[in-house]
Amino acid sequence: MSLTIKKHRIQRNVEIDGTKYDVFYNPNDGQIQIKTLPVKNNRGRTVGGEEVVFDSTKDQNSTFENAIKNNDKIVKEINKSRTDKKDKGKVPNFIKSEDIERATADGIGKRIAEEFQTTDQDYYFGAKKAAQYPVDAIYNKSGECQDHLVISQYRYKPPRADTIWGQRNVKGILLEGLARNSPLDEFLGLVRLPMPNALQDSNNVNWGSDEMNALEAAALNMVQPKLGDLAKNLAGGTVGGLISGLAGSDIGEGAQGGVATQLLGSMATKVGGDIGKTVLPTEAVAMVLGAAGIETSAEAILARKEGIVPNSNLELLFSGPTLRQFGFVYKLSPRSESEATIVNQILRFFKQGMAARKQSSAAGGLNGGRSYFLGTPNVFRLQYRTSDNEAIKGINRIKTCALTGTSVNYTPEGAFASYEKGQPVSILLSLNFQELEPIYDTDYKQQGSADGKVEGERTSDSGEGYRWRIAQDEVGY
Repeated sequence: MSLTIKKHRIQRNVEIDGTKYDVFYNPNDGQIQIKTLPVKNNRGRTVGGEEVVFDSTKDQNSTFENAIKNNDKIVKEINKSRTDKKDKGKVPNFIKSEDIERATADGIGKRIAEEFQTTDQDYYFGAKKAAQYPVDAIYNKSGECQDHLVISQYRYKPPRADTIWGQRNVKGILLEGLARNSPLDEFLGLVRLPMPNALQDSNNVNWGSDEMNALEAAALNMVQPKLGDLAKNLAGGTVGGLISGLAGSDIGEGAQGGVATQLLGSMATKVGGDIGKTVLPTEAVAMVLGAAGIETSAEAILARKEGIVPNSNLELLFSGPTLRQFGFVYKLSPRSESEATIVNQILRFFKQGMAARKQSSAAGGLNGGRSYFLGTPNVFRLQYRTSDNEAIKGINRIKTCALTGTSVNYTPEGAFASYEKGQPVSILLSLNFQELEPIYDTDYKQQGSADGKVEGERTSDSGEGYRWRIAQDEVGY
């Protein structure tokens, strides 16, 4: 939705709770007004609407205020309107000046990023931005057509930058984690290729063994009631307070050994019998030896002395997801001069797209010139398609990928053979992709329209959205 700057105010069509409004800002006094959209007649004249539903100088409404504060584009436009004035203008009363300054990120980093954004664009295949092999294949047709693989290329943008370097939201990050936006910036072009002969996927997650014996579990159980106090000490930045909280006494900073001693002493008072006489003293002996530089575990001492070891409660625990990789191999054999041109362009599409970017020629970035920074290569979206450009339900989906390797064999038959002017008769192209983010359970869940329906998918080759809807009857990722 467009945002237009007017004298001393900004206007933006923004959706709040399902309804669209115009937002006005006056930098003279920091006032923000939210109005209903104008109602126009068939001649384009305004005949109604424009009712003020929120005025920051009179009203307090968390719904409208939060909608403005959490919209980075509006915050940036507010700051732009402020800085356009000699007196800098006033900040709206419900927005902190630090939020305004932080949202703009108007510094060296931003200028460097803009330099890369203004470099010559990597447009491919002319105005259509599309190519296919073979040239006479029946792709992208209604009704009957050949199943195929579509690989779209986009300029990259950091998917978590807005969360970390946008408006300050420390509490939200700590409680909810990092949000991730689309890594797709500008659509550059696409290639349609036949279905690969080798078609497979492999989903993996990392699990690892972990141990916790009864002594470790008891110590954890003993200190966990003090977590509230520990949080206060951490908030105050006092490491000594942290240690004191663990030990239950004021023992000072750097007294880890004292913490351990007090924990063992506290547990010894609560435990009797053979365990209190065997396990805890053995642990204390191991600590004393460790302080003297003799690394011997309590388990080793017990094994040598009694022929026993504490039950480690060995368990396989989840440690994190993994990133999938996909490899494709194509043999490209052009049958005409025009098809040879397409093949050469397809090779360049991948090789140029995966290359690290340098600054513009004005900055000395061409022909081996200087470039202090390197820009991230372009990224790719891959999808298997069938008739009517719909996704193939019986095959896996693929998330946005980086092209990590491109290998071209110009002599796949073992000897160089060429047409006129040295054009190779046949070329073997190998592509290696890796997804930018792992697979999560939410990726399989239906992402339908507002009414909950999941319709037949009609993908956009040039859109910036990076998640396609998954129907209930398809394999998914």
